Amino acid sequence: MAPAASVLSQTLKSISLTKIREISKQRAKYEDRKDAVLAKAAEHSDSPHRRIDHLLQGVKDLYPEALSDHKVKNVRYWVQQSRYDSSVPPDMLESCEALLRGKLEVQSRRLALAHLYSRLVTEWMEPAAPMNGESPATINTPIEDAERQKERLQELCDRFEEVVFSPLETDEVQIDLYMNGLFPSEDSNKALAALRKKIGDESDSLMRSSSPFTNETLNWSIRALLAEDLLSDEKQVILRDFLENDMVLGEIADVLNMRFADFDSWEWDAGPDGIPVLPRQQLNGKYRIWMDEDVLQAIFVEYVGIRCCNLLSDKLKDFVQGRDNDVWRWGIGPSMGPEDDLRRRYYLGGAYSIDGGVNSIRKQNYDYDFFLSQLPDSPTALGAGSYDNDGDDQDDGQGWSNIKQYMLRTLATETMVHLSLRHEAAVVQSDLKWYATGLSHATIFAVMRFFGFPEKLISFYRKALQAPLNLSPSSDGASGGGPRTRQRGVPIAHATEKFIGELILFAMDLAVNRDTGMLLYRLHDDLFLVGEPARCAKAWKTMNVFAGVMGLEFNMHKTGSVYLTDNDKAQNPDVAQILPKGTVQIGHLALDPESGNWVIDQEQVGEHVAQLKKQLGACGSILGWVQTWNSCIGRFFSHTFGEPGYCFGREHIDSILETYRKLNRVLFGDDVADQAGGEGSAVQYLKGKIRERFEVSDIPDAFLLLPEEMGGLGLRNPFIPLLVLREKVIEDMLSPGQVLQKAFEAEREAYAVALKKFTELGTTEERLRQLRGGYSDTDAYRNAKKHVVDTFDDDDLDNFFSFEEYMRFSETTSPRLREAYVRLTSTPQADGPIVDDDVETALRSAGISLRDESPKAKEARWALQMFRVELRDTVGELRLVEKNLLPLGVLAMMRQKAVKWTMVL
Repeated sequence: MAPAASVLSQTLKSISLTKIREISKQRAKYEDRKDAVLAKAAEHSDSPHRRIDHLLQGVKDLYPEALSDHKVKNVRYWVQQSRYDSSVPPDMLESCEALLRGKLEVQSRRLALAHLYSRLVTEWMEPAAPMNGESPATINTPIEDAERQKERLQELCDRFEEVVFSPLETDEVQIDLYMNGLFPSEDSNKALAALRKKIGDESDSLMRSSSPFTNETLNWSIRALLAEDLLSDEKQVILRDFLENDMVLGEIADVLNMRFADFDSWEWDAGPDGIPVLPRQQLNGKYRIWMDEDVLQAIFVEYVGIRCCNLLSDKLKDFVQGRDNDVWRWGIGPSMGPEDDLRRRYYLGGAYSIDGGVNSIRKQNYDYDFFLSQLPDSPTALGAGSYDNDGDDQDDGQGWSNIKQYMLRTLATETMVHLSLRHEAAVVQSDLKWYATGLSHATIFAVMRFFGFPEKLISFYRKALQAPLNLSPSSDGASGGGPRTRQRGVPIAHATEKFIGELILFAMDLAVNRDTGMLLYRLHDDLFLVGEPARCAKAWKTMNVFAGVMGLEFNMHKTGSVYLTDNDKAQNPDVAQILPKGTVQIGHLALDPESGNWVIDQEQVGEHVAQLKKQLGACGSILGWVQTWNSCIGRFFSHTFGEPGYCFGREHIDSILETYRKLNRVLFGDDVADQAGGEGSAVQYLKGKIRERFEVSDIPDAFLLLPEEMGGLGLRNPFIPLLVLREKVIEDMLSPGQVLQKAFEAEREAYAVALKKFTELGTTEERLRQLRGGYSDTDAYRNAKKHVVDTFDDDDLDNFFSFEEYMRFSETTSPRLREAYVRLTSTPQADGPIVDDDVETALRSAGISLRDESPKAKEARWALQMFRVELRDTVGELRLVEKNLLPLGVLAMMRQKAVKWTMVL
């Protein structure tokens, strides 16, 4: 039987060839009829009126849509007038004739573009010579590179084998003692007991489920497996087929429900060959070792994992957000006690608010954006994030990449706030070495047991994790040596990995918070601290203690810190000694330890651009080149440069724009520069390649830049999403530092207003009366009033408190600082060119709304408005090719296979 991929390819080819034949027929027929019209008109060289009559009739017959243009309708009136009225100038008739000839050429161009489009699709399905012009024989990886890759893959397999088949024993008693130490008070112990009961009860409920597998639960379990690209291509085809057949889903549900009914006895049943594991390249170019289990077993384990993820997310979020326990410490700045609160009420008025500060927004953001962000909170949410950091992320702004960008802006903003308030700040970055792959099973089961998961579920996961793995050879067809029982780690990217990984790292979150009051900003095992340097140092020590107890190891190649000071404040050498050495870098954006600015690492970018040039050059088709460009430029680089935000300012946008200019020069040089002497570009390069490969010239730029729905190739332009933001940032005027400065100036003004009001009250009695507004209970007010009288001396009663005391708790009390914080962590709204009504109509017909803020939509609006006049002149309307002539279904299927970076092994 032919592989599914081969059958699909043949089907696509058949569809495309059929459409090409139809387009060719239409084009040939039109050109024949057009030539006949032109020949007929040419017979009347001495009579412009007769020529125009024939041309006008030809336009009506061949291109009736042109009659919607009033200029075409009006031709017959001007010609009729000129027959009798000699005042009509000859050049009027010449203009009418040129207009009609131009209209006949419009349809020729549209059909030519449709024909070219189909030829491009055919080329994509059967790639020809690579774009760099070398023969296929010469573009293969050089022998030394192939040998190096094979050697690196073997090292990866050897390391995996060394890790997963050798148990890492940790001390469960020590883990239990450590975990109990995180709950020292009576209140926290009560909260822990309640959490354990909830987890135990819901776990029991899960395992007692009667017939949990239905078409719906199978649907979201299968989609979760597909979203993470977990199984081989062949098995993914099988899973997609399952989704299309309700009868098959019903049969699968029956089988899996029978297995679930005997939950205690579940086994892998992998047979004598075990479960294959093999290295596979991910979208970001990295190779990882993946299990390739039986599809039904994969669905079964994924379902249990998803349900455990949902359970854990729900229970831990309620636990941390509980108002009736002291488990979690909120608030980074100085803690405001009852005495401080009463003084503020006396001086500022009893009704002043303490809920409008930065601390409240920190809590809100941490709760809803960062805390356990990799745990799906609903059965259908698992596909929202991707394991492949900086991979082929989508433009919808959702999921892993969006959270990472917001975290980056939060780190930048926190750094500025701490520098402004305390004149020093630190940022620490780290991640865990082989975290999922190397987790100690003893640690996993100890932590599960501590949080109240029942032994029955622990037993299931013991069997699920201790799978019989058969490490497939990386090369040469050598034997893998047969299956062996896994002794460490969890399968990466499965729901099981998210559940177990987040459960254990929640304990690290809690340990850091209990010891320091800090928030550990975390995307799974990507770890960040930001705040006072001394607290960061203490938190780093806590993290190291935690890692020692749990059997974890930090990846020191991805670990570093930056210690910043201002106003000539010196670093504390004891603190600096504790903080880890190394750089702080997210994607291509690094924190400069001198300036405190986030800057693009141009050396690292250069390495990636050099690889991109090779990868683009190896593409065997125009559309393959466009897809690679869009993936690497439109997604990878746009994310790794950092999404523009107010915390970075206009300089960051300018640096990205300049980096893209350098990238263009490296990729295209001067050989494709336009004739006006401009720099080379992707547009000029592709126009040259189309001319070279298809002998088609005079291609409008819009053909390359407009989206497929409008007849274009959808080539992404990285400059446009930045330019629409840059203008907005310029309009807003204030730099990041000025945003904070404005907040502090507003606090000075608010202090002056409060001082004036306090002074105008005149007497202590009047000032005490204003306390009443802050207490709904009369007794509470009387007690507060008495406490003021008994404890405040005359100087305190008569003189307003200092500005320093007023600002002491600004992170809790200042709405102006909060406003600045929210501003700095946000992104500017797009402010692109104003679009004409016909542009808006054309976009809407293509399914693109003016309210759509995705980069793709911004580029479409910009390009269509920019080329509007040219399109009207060359193809007669704002759609390049009629929708029914576009192979959109074929394109959609071809794009299902995402582009993979080839740089990182």
